[in-house]
Amino acid sequence: MTTPAGTAQISYAGEVKRKLVHLFALVMPLGYFIVPYWWALGTLLLAWLVSLTIDVCRLFNLRPYHWVAPLIGPVLRPQEDRDFTGATYILFSGFFCLAAFDVTAAAAGMGFIILGDTAAALVGRRWGRHRFGEKSYEGSAAFFFCAAIWAVFLPGIPLGWGLAAALLATVVEATSGLIDDNVSVPLASGAFLFYLPGLFGG
Repeated sequence: MTTPAGTAQISYAGEVKRKLVHLFALVMPLGYFIVPYWWALGTLLLAWLVSLTIDVCRLFNLRPYHWVAPLIGPVLRPQEDRDFTGATYILFSGFFCLAAFDVTAAAAGMGFIILGDTAAALVGRRWGRHRFGEKSYEGSAAFFFCAAIWAVFLPGIPLGWGLAAALLATVVEATSGLIDDNVSVPLASGAFLFYLPGLFGG
């Protein structure tokens, strides 16, 4: 998310709280390397179903949502009044990436969106001055920087392919339209790293 300050949205303090929760999602890509595969897959599926259930209750104003509304309400973006939350989307991606790709590609894609999106949102809202659409170049630069750092230090990824995947993730995040970037970024960059190096002998 690289929307600069000034656009109708939650407060910057709310954005910080939201991104602290977003950073907690790093347990997914890190856990890929630690937790046995089927345990990780089952846990992510369960977490996604719980989040999806909460979202359905919220969208239809069902009673169970009222129990968690004080925690969730303050960090919701206006567009999420009629859509699933970022948590539901990213938990889906965490499950799908692990199911579809190898551990390294899945961890790369998830790290890109978790770290990159956090940096892009906070930098874009505070310092984003040069806009393209609803995004800012400053936010996208912050996204690429954090994604590149993740790619460099993640084991098992050749440097060139990792940086190329980080750049792809940045472009996808900046141009995501109808598809939530919590889905488009990890799936696109994860697929890139899973399929392309093998095709070119990388």
